[in-house]
Order: sequence, then C-alpha cells, then structure tokens
Amino acid sequence: MAEPIKCTIEEEASGLKRFFGNDGPAALALVERQLNAIHMRAQVVIGFAAVAVTTTGFSGRLIAGTNVIAQVSIISGLVIILASCLSVFLRVLKVEWVVSRCLKVDLEQMLVQVLTSRNNKTRAYRLGSAGVFVGLTVYAIAIGIMLLNPEPLSIPVR
Repeated sequence: MAEPIKCTIEEEASGLKRFFGNDGPAALALVERQLNAIHMRAQVVIGFAAVAVTTTGFSGRLIAGTNVIAQVSIISGLVIILASCLSVFLRVLKVEWVVSRCLKVDLEQMLVQVLTSRNNKTRAYRLGSAGVFVGLTVYAIAIGIMLLNPEPLSIPVR
C-alpha cells in the first residue's frame, strides 16, 4: 500500500483553492464535511463512556465487591474514561462557526485557518479516543476480576 502524501496546511489550502477553482463555498463545504465527520466520531466515543457509566450503575457494586484490585480498576477506568470524554467534549465538540470565526478576504488564508482547526480537532479526537480505550480496558479488567471470582458476595445488594 502506498504511503499517503504529506503536505503542510498551506500546501493543502493552496491545493484546495486550485482544485475548486477559487470557489470558496465549495472548498469550505469539503472541510465542513470533514469537521462533521470528526464531530460524529467524537459523539460515538462519548457514547462508549455512557455504556461504562450505565454498567457501573447496574453492576458497579457487584464488581467493586470482588476485591481491592477490582475496586481500583473500576474507579480508575471510570476516571480515565470521563477525563477523556471531557477532553473530547471541550476540544472537539465545542461549537465554532467556521465562516464567522475566520472569514477573510483571501480564500487561501481562510482555508489555512479552517484546516488548522480541523487538524487540532483531529488530534484531540485521537487522543480522547485512545484515553477512552485505555479507560475501557482498565474497566474491563475489573469486570474480568469479578468474573474470575464467582463466589457469593457478602455485601448487601440494594
């Protein structure tokens, strides 16, 4: 498989301007679709966090009642997941009106700003997704510990 061609943001903006023949709305529409894709994926990541929180609501006491390692794992996993989701929420899902934020006379300068924002959001999405994955892994360790210790628990389940 061929390596993707890497270019600077300035080169990408210039290429978009040439490709769309100075049609600013069309070039911005392409980048807007890319931003929408990042936002949708970020919402999926936050959905995974909702699953962990819901599972904790139903089974958290049972999982934590297994032993101290399960307790530390479930709490650590939740903290990592929620911190990662907060990062995604603040850095990826914040509302920014692209055109009003960077409407410039020069199309290429405007594209550079929008592409910079897109790349920053993409990096934040990747970091947040990795954090949620790590948190879910730690959380799954707690569930695994519970499943490996099937003895009846002595804690009251309310």
